[in-house]
Amino acid sequence: MTKFRKKKTSPILTIAKGIFGVFLLAVLCLALLIVKLQFTSEKTAFNKELASKVSYTPLEKIVPGDGLPSGVNPMKSNNNLDLAAYKGRYYFAFRTAPTHFASTKTTLYVLSSQDAKKWDFETKFNLNNDLREPRFLVFKDKLFLYFFKGGSNPLSFAPENMYATEFVSAGKWLKPKPFYNKGYVIWRAKEHNGRAYMSVYYGAGLYSNETDPGHLRFLVSDDGYNYEMVNNSEVLTQTSAEEGEFEFDKSGDLYATIRLEIFGGKVCRAPKQDLSAWICRYTPYKYDSSLMFKHGDEFYVVARRNVAGAFNRNSTLLPMPMRAKWYLIRYSGTRKRTTLYHLNKKELTLEPMFDFPSRGDTAYAGIVRTGPNKYLLYNYSSDINGFDWSWIGGQLVGSNIYGTTLTFK
Repeated sequence: MTKFRKKKTSPILTIAKGIFGVFLLAVLCLALLIVKLQFTSEKTAFNKELASKVSYTPLEKIVPGDGLPSGVNPMKSNNNLDLAAYKGRYYFAFRTAPTHFASTKTTLYVLSSQDAKKWDFETKFNLNNDLREPRFLVFKDKLFLYFFKGGSNPLSFAPENMYATEFVSAGKWLKPKPFYNKGYVIWRAKEHNGRAYMSVYYGAGLYSNETDPGHLRFLVSDDGYNYEMVNNSEVLTQTSAEEGEFEFDKSGDLYATIRLEIFGGKVCRAPKQDLSAWICRYTPYKYDSSLMFKHGDEFYVVARRNVAGAFNRNSTLLPMPMRAKWYLIRYSGTRKRTTLYHLNKKELTLEPMFDFPSRGDTAYAGIVRTGPNKYLLYNYSSDINGFDWSWIGGQLVGSNIYGTTLTFK
């Protein structure tokens, strides 16, 4: 009778199988996490009474679109934008790049139009680095355009310099020149009582330093080029403070929103006697890429809304550095909308009114008033008729710029 011996398994093969098993398990867990985040949602209490007083026209695709002039070549990701009205014409600036992330191919286009339907080419900027945050300012009968130059690494946020240029004549703009301090990022510029005001924040290290103080500043200028801090004081030094959006009421008091990249957000106000003294109320919700405007005595904000709810989950299971990174991962993996909010001046809160058609990578609006109760609003979004991507999904697949007209009853 023949005896069969059990074949010995190589220790190396056993270890390899174990590693492969762990790898498969990790891949499966990651896939389940992605799916879970993709479909996570939280019920939102929209203010239907306020919403009933505002309507908007069906969204029209602007970029890419038939109204663009020859020589304008949009890439897959069309986003950061702004609008202005100046001497009877509309001016429109936008960023285009292969994806949402930094690229040496990034180009800023500037267009103008008589009717916001057929656009003429004005100029374009390409500095072989990322370019973002185009901001118009009509000030002292001049049209300024600001933006910032970033790095070229798609995996980092590396602001270098802010630049300023100025309209000279049709199709002619001054050569952009750096202004203010290196590492700062412009968020908004507005004229008030004959002076130019600008909010900026220090962007270098924003995503890598969870404990370093932030540097959110409110600047003022009398010529549109040379800016200094109001009262020589920073308005907020909390970690990750950025995107200080603001507007003035009829009496001169200021209202603002702040994005706290790893904490949530704040809604603020400051008295006209001291515009650097921002009094803020914290919220665990983030209002990304906010645009604030006023209609009558009321303030409204267009901003990105997280379908999955609050950014800050009040978790204490992980130490702060790990918790911050998890929050950012969770936030990137969930769905987003562009939403119109009403700013409650008494409570310092934002009340969601309704979502615009939007999904994926979305929310960075520009607005101009076109009548007593009408506003032309541009915003970007991944294909509004396509798959409902998470934010990171939309940042990779690309985005378009859409236009609509808001009407207040």
